[in-house]
Amino acid sequence: MKIGIIGIGLTDFRIHKEPFYNLAFEAAKKAVNDAGIDRGDIDSFVLGGYDNLGVGRTIANMYVAPAAGGYLRHEIRVADDAAFALPMACMRILAGLSDICIVVGFGTTSEIPLELVELQSLDPLFYRPTNLSIWAYYAIQKYAYSSKFGVDEERIAECVVRDRKNARSNPYAFKREELKLDDVLNSEYSVYPLRKLETAANCDGAVALILAEGTIAKRLSDSVVWIKGFGWSNSNYYFEDFERLPATKFAAKMAMKKAKMDNIKAFENYEVMDLVSNHQLMILEALGLADWGKGYEIADSLNLNSSGGALSTNAYGTTGLFLLANAAIKLREGLFDSSLVHAMSGYARRSCVSLLGV
Repeated sequence: MKIGIIGIGLTDFRIHKEPFYNLAFEAAKKAVNDAGIDRGDIDSFVLGGYDNLGVGRTIANMYVAPAAGGYLRHEIRVADDAAFALPMACMRILAGLSDICIVVGFGTTSEIPLELVELQSLDPLFYRPTNLSIWAYYAIQKYAYSSKFGVDEERIAECVVRDRKNARSNPYAFKREELKLDDVLNSEYSVYPLRKLETAANCDGAVALILAEGTIAKRLSDSVVWIKGFGWSNSNYYFEDFERLPATKFAAKMAMKKAKMDNIKAFENYEVMDLVSNHQLMILEALGLADWGKGYEIADSLNLNSSGGALSTNAYGTTGLFLLANAAIKLREGLFDSSLVHAMSGYARRSCVSLLGV
């Protein structure tokens, strides 16, 4: 059975002053209008986001579902980055439980103390009491990666410059100011050796995608973006192998197996969730596009993060779905024929990979 994306809706991504459920309403309405359907045609609502942690309200899906049109309809929530909601929606369609499904991702980073919230991702008995902040962990990861493989500071900083250059042409991106290499290298530290310009730019926003079973998708749309495969993986709670991203590696393998593909280099476009600068290279390596420590050698040769990546736009809870929606737009516009979209969460211990094509 084939599954296609027939509707796409995004809010603008910035620091919003309005309630997060208004953003979900806006994104869902845009997606419904884009698909040319009525709200009543949707038989399943899959929400993605960090619920009370990400938006500071208990059982936040009770706000989001009605706002997105899911009042008295079947609704289920994935308490993670909304990119992880896509496999859930696909499996509902594959199981015959849904014909037309909407995936709604919501994120309002500006309303929460992100470092305190992310502590909840840690093992509650051993790691959480250490109060190891997300940026401190990523700083350790950057140091371990650059030391293990001898990757120069300049090669890592280039990832920020590359993302910001691409973000300039993306009207949905949050940070679109041009950066030069010296700007990054001379910026102040967040946590040594990680500089502030090497960390994701936090903002608010929402994304909605409408998925449909293959025959229905063809009937409703002349510009279907097909979901070829998807996969996800979790690492264990305990920190090890700082220099690599094992969850990303296994999620990619699962997605490729689902798509019956064996060449990870066959995609025309790659969107990766680089929450910090070195993640961009580490993700390319974990995907199998480059040898360990050699991601910088191929980064410039790929169509990489045409959206601007997470380094330009990070709405905690929907960043991965933001990247996926941007990839789908590029495919619909005919700029690419295929895309691999990556997302991760929980101190980079969880990962999701989606494969798109036309």
